[in-house]
Amino acid sequence: MSSPGSNGILDGRVNAQCFLDWQKSVKDFKPFIYQGVLSVSRVARESGLNRDVFYSNPEIRDVLLPNLLHRLEKDGVLKQRLANPVEMVMREPKRSGIGDARIKQIQEENEALKAEVNELRKRLERFQGMDEILHTTGRLPW
Repeated sequence: MSSPGSNGILDGRVNAQCFLDWQKSVKDFKPFIYQGVLSVSRVARESGLNRDVFYSNPEIRDVLLPNLLHRLEKDGVLKQRLANPVEMVMREPKRSGIGDARIKQIQEENEALKAEVNELRKRLERFQGMDEILHTTGRLPW
């Protein structure tokens, strides 16, 4: 809670002391638990601090809050967190040898068809020129 002309370090110490005083005054932490987790918003509101203090003040963030969480876990108020949570490992889809061969075959067919399309476009340009000449000279049957 800074005031004009205040020192950030001193404000941090005051906020930490405010948090400690609140922590000592609380007898039952169960009302501060929401869905199995300590509600930082509720703690901030009850202790008279801004919520962002719990994330920006290194003493509260790194020492006081983790100590409180550890104590609550030890007392059974909070569920114990896993020391090493299981990492989810994404597996790559299985490709069989048949699938790879089919992909290669389709790619080769695609290249052959592209070459054929290019050849047919060249022929079409040539025949369009002939068709135009026949139309202008009147030699094209209906």
